Amino acid sequence: MELSSQIISLASIAVLPLASFIVGVVYNYEIRKISARLQSRRGPWLLVPKPLRKTLGTTRLFQPLYDVLKLLYKESLVPNTSRTRIFRAAPYVALLCLVAAATLIPFAGYSPFASFELSLVAVLYLLLGVPLAFILGGAASSSPWGAVGSMREAELMLAYETPFVIGAFAVAVMADALSMQRILNVQISQYPFLLLNPFAAAAFLLAIVGKLHLKPFDIPEAEVEIVAGPITEYSGSLLGIIEIGKILLTSVCISLFVDLFLAGGVIPGLQYQLTTLIFLVEGFLIVAFATLIHTLNPRFRIDQALRWYVKIPILLAIVGLAWAYTFRYVHPIILRG
Repeated sequence: MELSSQIISLASIAVLPLASFIVGVVYNYEIRKISARLQSRRGPWLLVPKPLRKTLGTTRLFQPLYDVLKLLYKESLVPNTSRTRIFRAAPYVALLCLVAAATLIPFAGYSPFASFELSLVAVLYLLLGVPLAFILGGAASSSPWGAVGSMREAELMLAYETPFVIGAFAVAVMADALSMQRILNVQISQYPFLLLNPFAAAAFLLAIVGKLHLKPFDIPEAEVEIVAGPITEYSGSLLGIIEIGKILLTSVCISLFVDLFLAGGVIPGLQYQLTTLIFLVEGFLIVAFATLIHTLNPRFRIDQALRWYVKIPILLAIVGLAWAYTFRYVHPIILRG
């Protein structure tokens, strides 16, 4: 019995990141499709017209995956003046952090590693490593655009990480746990924390928009200003690794929100297939909301973004943390079950 559980755990190390990546591909398709429709464009086809199916296939649902595969087959050009080791290592460090985070975040309520007592803290640290890797990679590229983009990323990171972390710890306070599985169990036995603490949920969601560099927070990669910011000098397979990381980051952040505030889509008594469906539907709704923000807003300047995060998400996160403490000690029986 112990041997079989170890085999399942080892298999999950590969299966959970792979499932997260596939879901991230679909989420990125959704972002592109909704953005296109709101801008009166077609976007990638869901169903390809019959005359084109011989060359394009029946669907372009996995268009983001095709774009990544194309990059992986190309040669990476490394600037002669760059710090080569740091430049090459940065995309892999970011990807490794995301793969590790994907194994700790329950997918539709399942992860053999989520019961680890400090799994929430580990996830937050791993997600912090992603922008830090991009900052180092951009700074090591020797490109002025990479340096400016890294500086913007560092400043923006301070803005969005604050409500991101405070919002997550507000949930931890209400659940009286730092374990992802324990947080899920408290919600399953009582109510989703989206209902119990909407302030922390709103702050966390707005922080995700900044973390994913959706408009109005795509400042570090502003094409018309600094080409592509920290990733300007990346090409070929290294750029493909970065794109894989972005896809995983989308899926991981959305899954984390679903787990922290929507009980991971788990409803007692339902089969795992239905739980997975609910988990995905909740993720699609969150992505759709984030895409509306992305499409309907122009890009902020870095000073505008910092002021906005201080005035709204950080304030919401602080209110949510205060509410979590109040609610926990006023209603300890409800929260502790």
